[in-house]
Amino acid sequence: MTFGGNIDKLRRLGDELHTYLQGRGSTLRSLEELDEKMKSLDKLQTIKDTVTGQREEVERRLNEAQQNEKSLRTEIEQIKHNQKMKEYMQVDAELRSLRAELLRVGFSRLGRPLRKLVSISERGDYPVPIDVRENLKEYIRKPFTTFLNEEDGYPQLKKILSTLSTAVESGKMALKQREAKKVNDRSQQIISENSLSTIHLKAKEMKRTYDQYLADQETASQVLRLKEVRQKGRANHAQQEELKNELQRVSESERKAAEQISNLVQEIESFSIKLSGTQLKIQTPSD
Repeated sequence: MTFGGNIDKLRRLGDELHTYLQGRGSTLRSLEELDEKMKSLDKLQTIKDTVTGQREEVERRLNEAQQNEKSLRTEIEQIKHNQKMKEYMQVDAELRSLRAELLRVGFSRLGRPLRKLVSISERGDYPVPIDVRENLKEYIRKPFTTFLNEEDGYPQLKKILSTLSTAVESGKMALKQREAKKVNDRSQQIISENSLSTIHLKAKEMKRTYDQYLADQETASQVLRLKEVRQKGRANHAQQEELKNELQRVSESERKAAEQISNLVQEIESFSIKLSGTQLKIQTPSD
């Protein structure tokens, strides 16, 4: 074969090789694309496995907190079963009831005017004796405790309400006529009619009994224990709420990851049919 013939043959072979590679180029690109999809699937599965582990850990902690709650409730019931504690808690409940009654009967409609009296007094807009103002602040801060510490006839409260009535009548309180009348009527009931006497006498009696129970070392110890257990119970409740919120968040992340994996698996299976003409079934750890 002449030199020219060899050159022509090489040219023909070069053209055939070029044509072959052109025909296979799309296949190579498809294989590369499939490989990228499989890598993405592997990354998604790793993410889902991590999130699943987080979800399982949160569920474990939540279950532990719920078991602790049961233990705390059992402990509270054991404390309440103590006879002295039963008696103490009954007195405590009666004191709470008397406190609610005092606020409803004695201080209803008077709260805002009393706070306003302190305000205008401290600004210098209306003169209030120092002792009356200090006692008024205590009533605003701790109404029931301050009431219990009063002597029979609650003279300090009566001075406060007399001062309030005078301030209302002077117009310095700037109350509407209807509100001013209600404030004065309620004040006069307490000052002149001794409308809180029954509450005061009963509350002081209950407080003495309450203090006697706390003077008993066993009862005082049980009361302290009950407070500690209830405090743990509140902390446990807050922890459970936090864990429930975290579980909801992690579960949603897990669901989204699973959905992404499912969509990508379907995409890969469809892609493989187009590429090879055969059905490809991908198994994931969650299947």
